[in-house]
Amino acid sequence: MLKRVLQIGMPLVCLLLSISGGQQALAESGAPEPNGIHSGGFVVHPGATLDIAADVNDSTISDKSDGLIDAGAYVKTHLEDESEYVWNNEVKFQWRQFWGIGDSNPDGGANVHVISAADLFKTRFFRVAPTLSYTFTNEPEDEYLRQDYVNHSINAGAAFYIQPGAGAIFSERIAYNFHAHIYQDRSDITYFKHRLESVTRWNFLPNTSMSLNIDFTPVTYLEDERKNSDRNDPTTSENSTSLPFRIKYSLQGLLTPRLSYRLGAGYAFAYYTNDNSEHMFVMDAKLKYEFTDKISISAEYKKDFDNAIYGDYQKYHRVTAKFYGFWINHLETKLELGYGHFDYHALAGEARVDDHFTAQANIAYYFFPGLSLGAEYRLRYNNSDVDLAGYTRHLVTLNLTYEY
Repeated sequence: MLKRVLQIGMPLVCLLLSISGGQQALAESGAPEPNGIHSGGFVVHPGATLDIAADVNDSTISDKSDGLIDAGAYVKTHLEDESEYVWNNEVKFQWRQFWGIGDSNPDGGANVHVISAADLFKTRFFRVAPTLSYTFTNEPEDEYLRQDYVNHSINAGAAFYIQPGAGAIFSERIAYNFHAHIYQDRSDITYFKHRLESVTRWNFLPNTSMSLNIDFTPVTYLEDERKNSDRNDPTTSENSTSLPFRIKYSLQGLLTPRLSYRLGAGYAFAYYTNDNSEHMFVMDAKLKYEFTDKISISAEYKKDFDNAIYGDYQKYHRVTAKFYGFWINHLETKLELGYGHFDYHALAGEARVDDHFTAQANIAYYFFPGLSLGAEYRLRYNNSDVDLAGYTRHLVTLNLTYEY
C-alpha cells in the first residue's frame, strides 16, 4: 500500500513544487536592502524568520487539519564592491514543528541550507558563474502524505558566458549542473541528474533578441526497492535512466516601452532504458506589462513534459497569471492563479490524468528595511481520474522576518 501511495503521491509533490515554486517565486521583492554589517569588503546580513501556518487538507487518503511552526536563523553575505566580482553566500538553519488540531500526529525536524554563488571575470567578453548548494531535510518531506524521509539535496555547476555585455550582437551561455536527491532508507526514490545547456542569443533591433536553446538532461533513478523483494541484495538491483533532449527557438523583446513578450517553440525527445521513448512539440509564451518598475502583471503558457518519480514522465499544459505590486515603499502584494493539465505516462506505476488548479495571495508590510510582517494563502485543488490522487488543500501562513 505504501508503495502505491508513493507512486501516486510523490509525483504530486513534484507537481506542487513546480507550480508554486515556493513563497518567493511570485516576484522579486522591491523592498530596500537592510543595512548589514560592513567588514573586510563584505556585507553580512544576519536574520531570523518565524512562520505559523494552518493546513486543511481534504483528500481520499486522509482528511486532516493541522499546522506547522517554522523557526529559522540565517546569515547572508555579499561583496561591498560588485563591479568586478559577485559572491553571494547563505547559511540557514530551520526547525519545522507540526502541531495537530485534527487527526494528524505532531512531528518535527531540522532543515539546513547552504548556498554559494559567484560571478567571476566580469568583462564585456567573458564571465564564469559557479554555484554550489546543499540542503538537509529531516522532516516529513511530503507534507501531503506525512511520510518522514530524511533526505539530502546537492546542486553543483557552473555557467560560462561569452560576450555577455550590454549591446553585444551575439552572446553564448554554456552551463553544466549536477543535482542529486538522496533519500535515506528510500533508495527507490533517489535520483541523480546531469544537465548540459547551451543558449545562443542574437540581439537585433532595439530591445529584441532571438535565442537557440539546446538542453540535454540525463537522469538516473535507483529502483532496487521496487524491483526486488530483498533490497539488500545488490546483485539483482536495477536502475533506470531517462535521456531527455530539447531544442527550442525563442523570440523576445518589447512591444511597447512597458509591454514585453517571449515566444518559444521547439522539439523534445526522451529515451528511457526500459524500452520506452517520448517525443513531442514544446512551446511557451509570456506577456508582461509593467505599470511602474514595482508594479507589474503577467500571463504565461507552457506546453512540455517532465520526469516524475521512478522514471515516469508527465506531459502537461500550464497557464499562470501573476500580479506584483510594491506600494508606498512599505507594502508588498502578490497574486498568482494557475491551471495545469497533466498526463502521467507511468513506466513503473499507474498512469493517470490530473487537472490542477492553484491560487496564491501574499501581503507583507515592511516597517523598515529588514523587518516585515506578512500573510499568505494557498489553495491547491487536484482533480484526477485516479481516486487516491484527488485532494483539496488550504494553507494559511503568518510570517515575521527580521534581517539586519
